[in-house]
Amino acid sequence: MADTVASHTWVLPRPIVNRMLTHAMQSAPEECVGILAGKGRTIQEWHPLPNALHHERQFLADPARHIQIMKELRERGLEMIAIYHSHPGAPAEPSAKDFNESFYPEALYLIISLNTQGRLDMNGFLLQGGQARSQELIICD
Repeated sequence: MADTVASHTWVLPRPIVNRMLTHAMQSAPEECVGILAGKGRTIQEWHPLPNALHHERQFLADPARHIQIMKELRERGLEMIAIYHSHPGAPAEPSAKDFNESFYPEALYLIISLNTQGRLDMNGFLLQGGQARSQELIICD
């Protein structure tokens, strides 16, 4: 499926989306953070990370765990495809801090808002050159 996906489209399995949403809800009121891995633009794995800041409007992926996961992925021939985090009280759009700390220009940045009325509010962006390019997300079963 990855070969036929448009260049602005990313494929996410529903079980992984459910895990991210659960992680976001369980972490609230703090932001959560994690890595999604796979190949191309197809997500295959979910790796939650501790938020070293324990903050409601900021996150810092635990550096030691982040490095460990990146090493394990590389050893298995997988790539970090996306970084996700939550906005417990804000929209699913990049903040100024998100732009300032977007160190992986090829990665999809997924933002989950918990500021909703019982529905999933998740958006994906490429954060490049100070701009957010909205990306299409396909959630598959």
